[in-house]
Amino acid sequence: MKKNIIVAVLILSILPIFCQEYKIIDTKMNKEIELKEMAERLGEFDVIFFGEYHGNKILHSLEIELLKMFYLNNKNLIISLEMFERDVQPVLDKYLSNEISETDFLAESRPWSNYETDYKPLIEFAKENELTVVAANIPRRYASMISKQGMNALDSLSQEEKKFVARKHKVFDDEYKERFIRTMQSNMKHSNKMPSGMMMNFDQIYAAQCIKDDTMAESILKYQRIPPRSKVIHFNGDFHSRKHLGTAQKIQILEPILKVAVIAPILCEDEFTWKDEDLLEGEFLILLKDEISEEE
Repeated sequence: MKKNIIVAVLILSILPIFCQEYKIIDTKMNKEIELKEMAERLGEFDVIFFGEYHGNKILHSLEIELLKMFYLNNKNLIISLEMFERDVQPVLDKYLSNEISETDFLAESRPWSNYETDYKPLIEFAKENELTVVAANIPRRYASMISKQGMNALDSLSQEEKKFVARKHKVFDDEYKERFIRTMQSNMKHSNKMPSGMMMNFDQIYAAQCIKDDTMAESILKYQRIPPRSKVIHFNGDFHSRKHLGTAQKIQILEPILKVAVIAPILCEDEFTWKDEDLLEGEFLILLKDEISEEE
């Protein structure tokens, strides 16, 4: 009996460690809340941007848990993903409607390397509940053309190819550009992948980033506008939506009436603390221990 009590005490002493993997902050109230409360609060919005660090397992776990909680009270829901590109939408649709096998789906949709562990749960949840999933992003080959040749590279595309690219392109010289270039320069300092002496055209690379945002915003609205208008949860790299910039900014320009919420992760060195300026990054913050590098 005494041995069982000791074991129980040990288990209880371990549990708080797992509960402290993250904290959620409601920036409007400037206080910590639970995941369930965030899911309830998000019901007030039309489009929700969940900003992730692509390699962070805690965030990926929270994505599927939030999706399940949110769906309980929001059945008219669309899932949108940066991780799939516009030209594979027909393949994605066929898989969701059981017209093709998972093997064929993966062979034809160019899934990210971490699809199996991190994005498959979102896709399978959508399939199980017959939800629409938007392959929102521009095909990477076109974004690559812009980063290397500039916006004029789009002139060489056929009319069929242009369907996979946003019709309107907006490249602003604003805080987003300043943040983007600063992040690029910081990443270069800590990367060994770039050959010594190689010149980077930051304006062209930034233009490619912007057309990703334009295309994702346009893709989301294409489906969100179909009556009856649905709520959308869009999953993307944090940089695309933090502080309502990037894709979040582009969608508000296209349709200002929409209520948009941003979930932004914050890396904490030791304790789960946040600064006043962090409260401007989104409607909700997810505080994480600083064990990974940020990804765009």
